[in-house]
Amino acid sequence: MKAMPFRLFGFAVLAVIFTACGTKAPVIDTPQVPLRPLIDMIYIYGGTFQMGSPQGTFRNHPNPEFPVHPVTLRDFFIGKYEVTQGQYSDIVGKRPSNITLNSEDEGNEEGWRNLPVENVSWYDTLVFCNKLSIKEKLKPVYRINGKENPDDWAAIPTSRKDEWDRVEMIMDANGYRLPTEAEWEYAARGGVESKGYNYAGGNSFRDTRTSLMSIGTVGWAALDDRDKGVFKTHEVGKKEPNELGLYDMSGNVMEWCWDWLEIYSPLPYDNPVGPPLSSRPSDAQGQTRVIRGGAFSTHLDYSHVAYRHNNQPYYRGVNLGFRVARWE
Repeated sequence: MKAMPFRLFGFAVLAVIFTACGTKAPVIDTPQVPLRPLIDMIYIYGGTFQMGSPQGTFRNHPNPEFPVHPVTLRDFFIGKYEVTQGQYSDIVGKRPSNITLNSEDEGNEEGWRNLPVENVSWYDTLVFCNKLSIKEKLKPVYRINGKENPDDWAAIPTSRKDEWDRVEMIMDANGYRLPTEAEWEYAARGGVESKGYNYAGGNSFRDTRTSLMSIGTVGWAALDDRDKGVFKTHEVGKKEPNELGLYDMSGNVMEWCWDWLEIYSPLPYDNPVGPPLSSRPSDAQGQTRVIRGGAFSTHLDYSHVAYRHNNQPYYRGVNLGFRVARWE
């Protein structure tokens, strides 16, 4: 076979180069894989339910759970678990919790990440929700002084702060937020799947070992923990879920809700978000935010689905955390 003359070989190489340069490479569409949300959410179908209870938890105390009244809710999402210390740390960059030893994951230095965050105020939850919304490119729900980025809100108050108390909830935003009190109770009761339990996922029973009443299968309450010699929070999701697949709504830590506390009316409510902040400073300072669910440190009676608790929005406690919700 005759070798190609050098001159012709050079022309051939140039031809190949020009041909290659003049040919466009095929365009390959790379699918944009969305980031996995930080928090597992359960879709809750809306409906009408009877909110409250006909009788208070303790006979000698005022009954804020009465009267029972019909409430209608739209569809929403709510967190499958309470917000964990790991999630809070990842978003806010702080570790406020008092309890950092995970008894369900001994020996793991990162075990604290799966414990529910506690020692957070209602004000703290606003910052977490909006920071998480921004991170996941959702429309933030909360606005303070016309601003939605918590970096523009100044320091988180450690006492009552009027600008924070008058935070605006943007009703058409799809970001993360606290559940309303009605949403919390509806979800704890099991929504459209409700079986009418007193606690989120079951009823109380008498423990044959101790003869004490217990909700040991669905929640961490004081009698359960004291009986075991363990008096602290527990890794989320270690008890049985309720009818909707939600965990720890009766026990572990109590949970902040959006609403200012109000006395129930027997009239029907449609997607209630609680009363407005009073326009009178003295009255406003007396208003408190709703807290729901029991805790590892409270009697099991505090864990039933209708029980209402409340505190100042700056309050922080070792038995108080939160879970998040979203509208579509």
